Amino acid sequence: MKIFKCLECANDIELEDKKYKIGEIIECPFCGSELEVVEVKADGSLVLDIIEEEK
Repeated sequence: MKIFKCLECANDIELEDKKYKIGEIIECPFCGSELEVVEVKADGSLVLDIIEEEK
């Protein structure tokens, strides 16, 4: 299990151990923010970015 901090609310998000792909969307279960996988590093760690809602 991988744990990341939500970029919006700073709560810990537990992600299942699987291969994530660039462009996948992860939703924070605490605040509902959508986070996009923008990079998958060689060691399997992820770089996430918050998806801003269009207004």
